[in-house]
Amino acid sequence: MQPIINVHSHLINFDFFPDNYFRIRSPLKEWMLEHPATHWIIRFITFVIPGQAYDKMHEMQAILRKNIDDVAGILIAEMDTAGIVMSTPLMMDLEIPASQKAEIPYPYQVIMVSEIAARYPGRIMPFIMYDPRKSGAYKLIKRAVEEMGYLGVKLYPALGYHPDPRSYYNNVETNEELEKIYDYCEQEQIPITAHCSPGGSYSGEFLHNKDLILQMTRPDNWETVLSKHPKIRLNLSHFGNCLTEVYDPGSWASAIARLVAEYENAYTDIAYQSKALKKKTQEQYFSALNRLAEDKDIGRKIIFGTDWPSTRHTWTEGDYVRPFAKYLSAEKLRRIGFDNPINFLFPDRKLPRRIVDFYASKNVAPDKYPSWTKDNLNI
Repeated sequence: MQPIINVHSHLINFDFFPDNYFRIRSPLKEWMLEHPATHWIIRFITFVIPGQAYDKMHEMQAILRKNIDDVAGILIAEMDTAGIVMSTPLMMDLEIPASQKAEIPYPYQVIMVSEIAARYPGRIMPFIMYDPRKSGAYKLIKRAVEEMGYLGVKLYPALGYHPDPRSYYNNVETNEELEKIYDYCEQEQIPITAHCSPGGSYSGEFLHNKDLILQMTRPDNWETVLSKHPKIRLNLSHFGNCLTEVYDPGSWASAIARLVAEYENAYTDIAYQSKALKKKTQEQYFSALNRLAEDKDIGRKIIFGTDWPSTRHTWTEGDYVRPFAKYLSAEKLRRIGFDNPINFLFPDRKLPRRIVDFYASKNVAPDKYPSWTKDNLNI
């Protein structure tokens, strides 16, 4: 089985979300997932409307009600079935957009996921989320990546800030914080994954202003960051949400393709690509992906991701991987699913000393690392 690295997943449960997050923005599926009283509704719909994947929705609800250690165990089990050798769960700090702390406050979530990373060395390698509006956020990020086993940093501008540190949408303090994180990550070669899609989560302030959501999240916002920090390792995730539009001028996908072709360490992942999973659109999707994979500038910058468990209402990790294995050649699957992710995550294909030291602090010796690390990374 072709080994795969998933650069875009999450380790979350309902205790990691502030209650207000669902209350102020729940569409039907999210509402049904979040509320215990809907358990019987999901089971009933599964029975009377077969083929609608509500059975998976019921499973997703059950997963998100488990403690985070059990969620991690389920992720590992699905990874094993799908041939995914490593996953980089992206933390989600939703306390500012929800104006409320989660049941488990974010700093404690960071500790819990760090402990999971030690339990699954070389298999769960998380990214710490950075919200530049939070007091003390930069110090937390430094501690997480230098001492707690976090491989990279997650940014999510749609939650209420502009990624350009010169932007007038932000206050002065937020821009100063952004500049600090870009300087730090470029200097230390710490990978950043940034949400870059018109969909997903967003700040409550933007609920009724779609134009503002797009203004905060569009790919061109990153031009200034990449120009000033040309060596920064940046994944503009989701390939704009619609990879098949990559050859349409003015589309998000074409803007991302231009940036990843132009900048040395800019990449884009293909997480939550529903067109790849739906039979009616699979041929169109993989025709575009195969063509992109052959592009000398873009093909080496596309990296595999799923967005688990955000996709779990319809697809398991095995379901997500299967069409990629079917429609891509072994060589292209190896490049997109393994080699490109390694190049993004590990400069010079080297396991960072900070990660080695973290494992050592948890009594995890190199002989306990999974074989994919020993066979493909300099340790």
